[in-house]
Amino acid sequence: MLIYTHHITERLNYAMDVVFNKTLQLSFHLTTDLEEFKNSTQPKFAYTKIYSGFECFIHSKELLFENEINTVLPAADRSYQDFPKFFKSANADFLGYDLFAMVFYFVSRYEEYLPTDKDEHLRFKAENSLAYQYGCLHIPFLNIAIHQFGEKLKVIFPELNFKKRTFNFLSTIDIDNAFAYAHKGLVRNCGGLIKDVFSLKLLNISKRIFSNLNDDNDPYNTFNYIHSLSNEAQAALQYFVLIGDYSVYDKNPNFKNSGFRKLLKKLGEKHSMGLHPSYESFSCLEKIGIEKNRLEDIIEKKVTSARCHFLRVKLPETYRTFIENGITDDYSMIYASQSGFRTGLCLPYHWFDLQRNKQTTLMIHPSAIMEGTLRDYNKYTLESAIEIINHLMDQTKQFGGEFVSIWHNDSFVTEQKEWIKVYKTTLQNAKNL
Repeated sequence: MLIYTHHITERLNYAMDVVFNKTLQLSFHLTTDLEEFKNSTQPKFAYTKIYSGFECFIHSKELLFENEINTVLPAADRSYQDFPKFFKSANADFLGYDLFAMVFYFVSRYEEYLPTDKDEHLRFKAENSLAYQYGCLHIPFLNIAIHQFGEKLKVIFPELNFKKRTFNFLSTIDIDNAFAYAHKGLVRNCGGLIKDVFSLKLLNISKRIFSNLNDDNDPYNTFNYIHSLSNEAQAALQYFVLIGDYSVYDKNPNFKNSGFRKLLKKLGEKHSMGLHPSYESFSCLEKIGIEKNRLEDIIEKKVTSARCHFLRVKLPETYRTFIENGITDDYSMIYASQSGFRTGLCLPYHWFDLQRNKQTTLMIHPSAIMEGTLRDYNKYTLESAIEIINHLMDQTKQFGGEFVSIWHNDSFVTEQKEWIKVYKTTLQNAKNL
């Protein structure tokens, strides 16, 4: 695809890459040479400010030709068909809106760089996002927009051939608490035991004792069960390990603990292992490198993927730190309070550093659902949770996207047997193409 424009920028090249290379899987070439464009017989369109008799013309907004970050939010009609069209054009051009500005805005997470009130964990609120406010968080609206654009192009250029993408499912398990009682150390166990005694939680006392005698008895040691479920469903499985120092929100065993190390070593022999940067690493970024080195030392493998604990990502600092420490793939792109497509895309793409106006090597893998979101934040019934998961997955399948689910090992305890059914249903649906 040949594309004429009046000026080539990093932002423009990035948006075109997401639309053509990543989504439509079609190569493209940008040119500012109008004569080259007019003389070419290949499929082509003009993306510029002024119409000049182009057969296919998209009126460009300023967003992709700027360097600064503006605070004005784009708007779209509240009533829409299929998806809201941001960056609408006053001209009767090919689309009626600037698809590439819209793709760039949402994929770069432009709105998350703007001043806004944060939640209690200093995270950008899902409810403040444009996708939530316009009611399109549960659809991959950018995939839909790009697909419709591709279909319109094929009407003009029937020779175009877009490769069909293949759906991919990945089950990810966050290990926030590998054990409920075992390997927590004498001080933490004694403190917990005293609380259980005064609260007359006799069952907890029994579990604590037996778990410390043999960690196979620990209720959170559900890894064999998780493996059996993934093997049965033939689902890819990846772990993300919290290995930071103890804090209010970081409660795994100490990384030096032999039982904890033995577990991680065993998991690392058969499964992909990613880092779960600690809650405290959000405000102390050097901890990310320290924790990554700890995990690599234990499993004796390079760690190249990460998902932040509590999904605490500070843009752009967290992602820059990932790159500096050899993290190539991030799985943090999901809201804690809402399921859906945070970026509007259901496929991986490279992160764009908006402050530096530069595409990076870090691959972002948007996740779609997390059991804690459905169960704890939204308080959904099992039926509603399954309905939402199936809807999101069906949308992802339609565009050959990547569906990433997030579960935690402590959600596979006996008390959560109903939600385990939700997990099993998710695995089964992923198999049904």
